[in-house]
Amino acid sequence: MNDSGDRFGLARSRLSSRRGAAPREMIAFAARNDLGVLDHYLTLNSGEVIYVPMRVIADESGSEVVFTVRRRPGMTDDEFKADGDAVAADLARLKRVLEQ
Repeated sequence: MNDSGDRFGLARSRLSSRRGAAPREMIAFAARNDLGVLDHYLTLNSGEVIYVPMRVIADESGSEVVFTVRRRPGMTDDEFKADGDAVAADLARLKRVLEQ
């Protein structure tokens, strides 16, 4: 464990709603690197920790973000679709921000 109490060497961030509600979840990203690895762990309010692989791959005209959505045990079809829809919305938002 390092001085910040982070045994994984990951950056940490708490998520909160835009309305200023109490933090709901926590994300811990992989350490800064030159390889485009943005893997992270998402800790839900329930305490469940989800590993999320994410990569940024450079090409001649820009880059591509690859985000893996995995179906967790016990997820319904609707819950899995909602996760995929949320990720798609986040990636679309990221694209808009980066293209400004």
